[in-house]
Amino acid sequence: MQVVVSFPSFILFLLLSSAMVGFAQNYSVHLHFYFLERVVGSPNATAVVSVNLHPESPAGGFGDIRVIDNILLEGPEPSSPAIGRAQGLVVYSDLTGLSAMTALDLVFTAGDYNGSSLAMFGRYEPGRVSDRSIIGGNGQFRLARGYALSQRVATTATIVTDVLDVYITYP
Repeated sequence: MQVVVSFPSFILFLLLSSAMVGFAQNYSVHLHFYFLERVVGSPNATAVVSVNLHPESPAGGFGDIRVIDNILLEGPEPSSPAIGRAQGLVVYSDLTGLSAMTALDLVFTAGDYNGSSLAMFGRYEPGRVSDRSIIGGNGQFRLARGYALSQRVATTATIVTDVLDVYITYP
């Protein structure tokens, strides 16, 4: 029995096979760093309230929106080397508490990932471990996917620090 394959079909098969091989190599990375926010009203604040429907509450409430440009650090101390910024929106969208929807770009400005960023989206819950999605990236992290776990580790009158563990896969 002889199998006959047309030339266009063979070329299509080769193209698809090579495309699949190109995406077969994925990298998995665990990033561990700290997120430092200088709270609203403090000197050099890295967060501002853009919509304040609850001025009587310093913590915010349903409908409030904050814009942040927080610092990513190697360690938990404010004097630790900066490795990037967390830039984006925090929308208080929980009628019954302080949980918030976050849409953030983790922009790396130093180290191995300088010039790359990750897009993080999901629910932030103060006082608990927050599990958010990594929905993309650019630079070295183009087409990244994964998740980020964060938790508050320190609070002062002017600074809030969270630890972030980010687990990603990218081609």
